[in-house]
Amino acid sequence: MWFKVLVLFYITLAVCGQTMNDSGKLMEDLLNGYNKYVRPVSDQSEPVNLNISMDLVAVHEVDEVLAKFSIVALIYITWVDIRMTWDSSNYNGAYTTTIPVSNVWAPQMLVANSFRKIEPIGGDWMTVRYYDSGIAVYAAGDVFETTCAVDLTFYPFDTQTCKILLVPWGSLPNEVTIQSSSDYVSKTYFSANGEWEVISTSVDTPYSSSFSLIQFNIKIKRRPTFFLINVVIPIIFMGFLNILVFILPTESGERISFAITVLLAITVFLTLVGDNMPKTSEPMAMICYFLLENLSLSTFICLITILNLWLYHKPESMPVPRLFAVIARKLNCMSVPIRNAVHPISQEFRNGGIKEMSSKLSKGSDQIWSSNEELSIDVSWKDVSKMVDKAMCILSFLWLIISSTMFIVMLSNNQEINVRCREGQVSRGQPARGNGTGGKIIYQSAKTYYPSLYTKEIEVDKVRASVMNEIQGKNPS
Repeated sequence: MWFKVLVLFYITLAVCGQTMNDSGKLMEDLLNGYNKYVRPVSDQSEPVNLNISMDLVAVHEVDEVLAKFSIVALIYITWVDIRMTWDSSNYNGAYTTTIPVSNVWAPQMLVANSFRKIEPIGGDWMTVRYYDSGIAVYAAGDVFETTCAVDLTFYPFDTQTCKILLVPWGSLPNEVTIQSSSDYVSKTYFSANGEWEVISTSVDTPYSSSFSLIQFNIKIKRRPTFFLINVVIPIIFMGFLNILVFILPTESGERISFAITVLLAITVFLTLVGDNMPKTSEPMAMICYFLLENLSLSTFICLITILNLWLYHKPESMPVPRLFAVIARKLNCMSVPIRNAVHPISQEFRNGGIKEMSSKLSKGSDQIWSSNEELSIDVSWKDVSKMVDKAMCILSFLWLIISSTMFIVMLSNNQEINVRCREGQVSRGQPARGNGTGGKIIYQSAKTYYPSLYTKEIEVDKVRASVMNEIQGKNPS
C-alpha cells in the first residue's frame, strides 16, 4: 500500500506544471528593462522579418453601390524577439506566455485600402504569445472594410476579386520585411455567406521602394438563384405576357390598359435593378441592356396597339388600300371572291369579244378586276387590324426569343470562364508567389540568424491552434 502511495506522489510531482508565481516571475523578468519602441533585433541595421498569414472567418458584406468589401478575418503575425528568450527549466517548465500587446514591441499594421478611416489592426486588449525560443505570435481578429472595384457586367452571374492590402506603418523596407508562409488564405473557421461564394484566394508580396506590403486576394462569386427567381425570370415572363395583348379581343376595351400595365411593371424592375448598381457608366451591366430592350419592346407594343385600335375603328366607307387588302387576305387566309373574276369575263362574252378577251388575258390586263374596290370589297378595316395583330405578335415573339437567347448565351459563356478559372487555380502545396520559399519561412530565417534560440521545433499549425483556443476562450468587451 505504501508503495502505491509513493508511486502516486511521484506521478503527481511529474505532471505538476508551472504555478501562478512562476508565470508572474517570468513576465517580470521578461519586461524588466524592455523597451517596446526599439525593434527586436540586436543589429539595428538588419530588418525584422515578419511572417503574415490570414484566416478568413466570413464574408460580411459586399456593397456594389458603395464599392465596399467587408470580411471577418484573423491576421497571424509572427516574428522573433531576441529579448523574449528564457530557459523553461528555471520557471518550472513554462515554455510559453502571453503579454498584452501594449507592453511589447509589435508591428503597427494598417489596411492601406481601408474603406473608412485608417487605423492599426487589433486592439490594446489583445495579447502576444511568446515562446521560450523568442518566437512571437500575434493574432489580430477584426472586421476589415476595404474598397473594391466591382465589375457588374455579368450581373447576377458576376465574380469579383477584392484585395486587402497591409503595410507596416512608419517602417522602411530595410527595417521591416514581410513574407508569407502560404500562397492562399486559410479558411479553417470559415462560415459560408448566403449571397457570395469564395472560389479562390491568393497572397502576394508586391515590391515597393517605400515600404513593405502584403496583399491578400479573395475572389468571390455571386450566388445567382435569388436574382434569377426574383428579377430575371419575372422579366422574361413579363415579356411573353406583353405579347398576349395582340391575342386579347379588341372589343374587350382592355388592350391599352393591359399594355401600359406591363410597361410600368418592367419600368419598376428597371428601377429596382438600378438601385443595386453603382452609379457608373463603365462598365454597364448586361441585365440593364436586357431590361432596356424589354422596355423598348413594351413601348413598341403600346404604340402598335394604339395604331391598331385606330385602324379597327376606321369607318367602313373608307376603302382599304390594295396593298393592305392583299396582305390581309394572305395572313387571314381569305379566298378571292369568284364573282369579282367572273363578271368582266361574262361581259366580254356578251359582246362577242372572245378574241379581244383572249388578247387582254395574254397581255395581263387589269380588266379581269374591275377596280381596287372589287379586290377589297370583302376586306374591311377590321380584317386589316387582325392582320396587324398576327404580324406584330410573330415579330414581337421573335424579338423576345432572340434577345433572351443572346442574354442567356453571354451569361453562360461567363459561367464557363469562371469554371475554367476555378479549375486552373494554384494548388495549395505550391510556394508563395513573390516569396521564393514556402512553409515555415519565419522559423527557417530565424534559425539562420539565431540558432542558439531554438531548443525545440514549433509548428505553425500548433501555434495557430493554441492562439485560436485562447481567443475563443476569451470574451473581450
